[in-house]
Amino acid sequence: MAGMAVTALLLAVGHWFPWPQRLTRVEAYVYGGSSLWVGLAVWRLLCGDWQTVVGALAIDIAGWLAVVGAYKVDGVVRRIRQARAIERTDDELPVTE
Repeated sequence: MAGMAVTALLLAVGHWFPWPQRLTRVEAYVYGGSSLWVGLAVWRLLCGDWQTVVGALAIDIAGWLAVVGAYKVDGVVRRIRQARAIERTDDELPVTE
């Protein structure tokens, strides 16, 4: 119950907190994932299980890194597509397709 309460409280506070600027999607994912991890950590630590807490943190970090990496790859692909679209509209630029 304590873990569920902590997670619910963190998510509610994060939802209504007057952030100085709007969170990016990645920042929101990290906040939400962290809130879930904290709830799990409270539950497992109250049961004397620190190994699950450490393992879950490692899994969460891997997931966050995968999301950040995916967004970076998407940005590169978007810039490449934009450059190709510009090349097609300007007959003075060489088309590399």
